[in-house]
Amino acid sequence: MLQRLLLTGLLSGAVAGVVLTLVHLTMLQPLIAEAEYYEEQGSAPVAGVQHTHPGGISHMHSGGNIPHLHEQNFHIHAEGTAHVHAGATIGHMHSAQVAQAAHDHGAHAHDSSAWSPEDGLERSLFTLGANLLTAIAFGLLLAAGFTLYGGSINLVQGMMWGGAGFLSFSFLPGLGLPAELPAAAAGDLLARQAWWLGTAVASCIGLAIIAFGKSHAWRAAGLLVLVIPHAIGAPPAEAGAVGAAPPELAAQYIMVTLFASAIMWSILGLMAAYVHGRLAQDQTVTFAEPHAT
Repeated sequence: MLQRLLLTGLLSGAVAGVVLTLVHLTMLQPLIAEAEYYEEQGSAPVAGVQHTHPGGISHMHSGGNIPHLHEQNFHIHAEGTAHVHAGATIGHMHSAQVAQAAHDHGAHAHDSSAWSPEDGLERSLFTLGANLLTAIAFGLLLAAGFTLYGGSINLVQGMMWGGAGFLSFSFLPGLGLPAELPAAAAGDLLARQAWWLGTAVASCIGLAIIAFGKSHAWRAAGLLVLVIPHAIGAPPAEAGAVGAAPPELAAQYIMVTLFASAIMWSILGLMAAYVHGRLAQDQTVTFAEPHAT
C-alpha cells in the first residue's frame, strides 16, 4: 500500500509539474519579467533638476523639468498639482513623486548581494525543480486521500478530487490572498502564511464534510468551516501601500495563475487516478496468481 501511495504521488506529480512549468514559462514568466521591470524602476533613484524663476523663486523637480506656469506666488504644474509659495526659495515634490516616496520599499527589501538564478536556462531549470517538488507534494496528498477513501477511483472521480484540491489550495485561499507579483503590497509574511495554511486546512475539511456528509446538517457544518477563515479575514497590507506594477498587470497575473493551477490540479487528479488504478490492478493480479510449490 505504501509503495502504491508513493508511486502514485511521484508519477502524477512529475507529469503535472512538467506541464505546470510549460504553462509558467509561456504565460506567467512574461508577466513576472514585466513586473520586475516596474520594481526596478520604482526602486531606482530619481534625479533632481533645480531651476530659478524670475523674482528669485527656485525649486527642484524630481525626475526632470516639468512644464508649469508661475503667477506671482501661485503656479499649477502640468500634472495638475497646485502649489502656493510663501517665500523666495521653496522646495516641493509633485504628486507622482509623493506617491512614490510614500510606497514603503522596506516591505519589499531588495538585497543586491542576495543570490538569485540567472535569467534564461538557469531560471527555467529552477522553476522546473520548484514546480516538480510542489506537484509531487500535492500528488502525495492526493494519493493519501485515495488511500483513506479506500474505494476504486475512476478518471471522472480523479478529476473531482483534483477540483477539490484546486479549490482547497488555490481558489479559496486566493480569495483572501491572491497571487502576488514582485513588489506587490502585502501584509506581514508570517501572518499571511499562517492564514493561508489555516484556510487550506479548513477548506479540505469543509469540502470533505460536504462531499461525504450523510445529512444536510453535516453539509451545513462543512459550509460553515469553509466560511470561517474568510470571516476572520486575511492579513491586509499596510494602509496606503501601493504595488510597483500597474493594477491591470496584477489582475492578469492573478487570473493566469489560477488558470495554471487549475491545469495542474486537473492533470494531477487524472494521472493520480490512472496510476492508482493501474497499480491496484497489478497488485490484484499478483495476489491472484498461483504460487509454485
